[in-house]
Amino acid sequence: MDPIKLIKSVYSSLLLCFSIAIIMGMIATKQTNLSENAHPAAAYCLLWAAIIWLTMVEGGQASLVGLVPVNAELYANSHPKAYKCTQITNKGDNLDRYLLGRQFMVVLVVFCVNISGGPIGGAEIWGFPAWLKGIFLEAGLAMILLTCNVGQLNSQVNASLCMLDYTDNYFALLTLWVAMAI
Repeated sequence: MDPIKLIKSVYSSLLLCFSIAIIMGMIATKQTNLSENAHPAAAYCLLWAAIIWLTMVEGGQASLVGLVPVNAELYANSHPKAYKCTQITNKGDNLDRYLLGRQFMVVLVVFCVNISGGPIGGAEIWGFPAWLKGIFLEAGLAMILLTCNVGQLNSQVNASLCMLDYTDNYFALLTLWVAMAI
């Protein structure tokens, strides 16, 4: 592996782990909106449920858009749930309706992530200096890294490479139905 790529991979992984640790610490010390007003367990559950659903919303888009030009009969037997998803999205203007509903789902899910993991004003954690709090908490870098790296980018890349496998489950079908209902 190229040494520069290795350094970038290690550096970004460490930043992501650090960001997740900060967010989990903020929830544990009741310094997020939801953990302050409810139990921290509620904030943990909502945060991770929203991130997991975001992965399906984002990955489902990459898969379903990528599968449009593929003959669905080629995978009807091997990937029946993916086949069911594409039968829905490839009919009429359903793909456009799905994409519009998916956008509203992203807004809702990211709102839930921010409510459960975003720091309250004046949050303090582990004696961080002001400049570090400013970068990770006030500017939101910790939340951005969690939401984008875990919830969006990785799932989009994986789904674009494994389109059938990504949507061949009931979670993808449920997400499609919710997006279509919106």
